[in-house]
Amino acid sequence: MFTAIRFVIAIAILILYFANVENWLWRSLALFVFGCLTDVVDGEIARRTNTVSDLGKLLDPVCDKAMQIAMALVLALGGYVYLWVLIALVAKELLMVLGGMFFLKSKIVVSANWMGKFSTVWFSIAAVLAMFELKPYCDWAFIASVVLAYATLVQYGVKYFTVLKNTSDK
Repeated sequence: MFTAIRFVIAIAILILYFANVENWLWRSLALFVFGCLTDVVDGEIARRTNTVSDLGKLLDPVCDKAMQIAMALVLALGGYVYLWVLIALVAKELLMVLGGMFFLKSKIVVSANWMGKFSTVWFSIAAVLAMFELKPYCDWAFIASVVLAYATLVQYGVKYFTVLKNTSDK
């Protein structure tokens, strides 16, 4: 349920911007922060109640990234963040989706790890700093976010290609 809320938040953020709703930025910020909090609560509940599922492992990061990309898009279009940040994050996420589909064909579920979560936290910090127009801090935070995102991509690649290799060797 919490996972679906983040997908709805992504859509709401886009609607606020494209419908030119008054105070779209601050409303988007409120939704984004709420979405981030639901991610933390969702993960904690799943771990404590032992209800972690393969479907949840797939859908949770997809909804998280939908919310992040929606926020990056409106921030870029609104002039709060450089367009290269949006392009870099979208490219990385497309690579992750393609990689996830590739591994899923081999019955390997790619799930989030600490580095991916750390990258997400940096993006969230950068987005909030950008909304408050705290330059150059938001620029540095976005650079850190993008570097961490690509480091995470490499980490996932190494980990899951190793799993695939070990699986095919048996």
